[in-house]
Amino acid sequence: MAHPLRGPRAALSFLTVLPVRGPDETAPSSLGRAWFPAVGLLLGGAAGLALWGVTALTSPALGAVAALAVLALLTGALHLDGLADTADGLLGGSTAERRLEIMRDSRVGSFGVVAVGLVLLADWAALSGMPPVGALAALLVGAAAGRLAAVALLVWLPYARPEGLGLAGRRGRPLRDLLVGGVATALPLALDWRHGALAVLLAAAVTLGLGLLARARVGGATGDVYGAAVELGQLAALVGFAVRL
Repeated sequence: MAHPLRGPRAALSFLTVLPVRGPDETAPSSLGRAWFPAVGLLLGGAAGLALWGVTALTSPALGAVAALAVLALLTGALHLDGLADTADGLLGGSTAERRLEIMRDSRVGSFGVVAVGLVLLADWAALSGMPPVGALAALLVGAAAGRLAAVALLVWLPYARPEGLGLAGRRGRPLRDLLVGGVATALPLALDWRHGALAVLLAAAVTLGLGLLARARVGGATGDVYGAAVELGQLAALVGFAVRL
């Protein structure tokens, strides 16, 4: 029987820079993908605490900067890097092969720089205009919904490369993994169900659009596309909380 913490530990190890150690690290069958949104809740909570603390001492604008800095630091900017590579690849190149080659290149191009800059600016604009309680709910839902978006693409799209770490993430039980991830994402909706429902709908729409674009441009998803799904899904959720209802 598999160790009961294998999935959560694998997800925490894969999605964060936290020094997680355990027997599950050696061969995570699906990278613990069902637990991605639960890890998102932990990250969103940490970012929310940073936002509250810095806002209390300074201003909401600096509080929003602190929250985004915590998310970037705890994840090693993994998803932002994926967003940059995805923008460069999907928006450039004349063939699918060339686009995949661009996405593998460690250098960041113009599309990547602009994409990361715009997403971070939009994240900041959404968060800095919310009261602290609303921002905490937005961060919890956004961080979880963004990682649920990655799970959805892992389940839905074929992997566009013959090899890569993303192939491990495609293993698992699709319905169970989506259900576990969906429950984790739904938990913070109790803080503000109206904005939360809108946030989840917007995140789903953005994930669908990204998935269709990736399938059309490179024939499926890559690890970079999963990272982009996290950042874009999170942004869509934050925008949902910024809407005046």
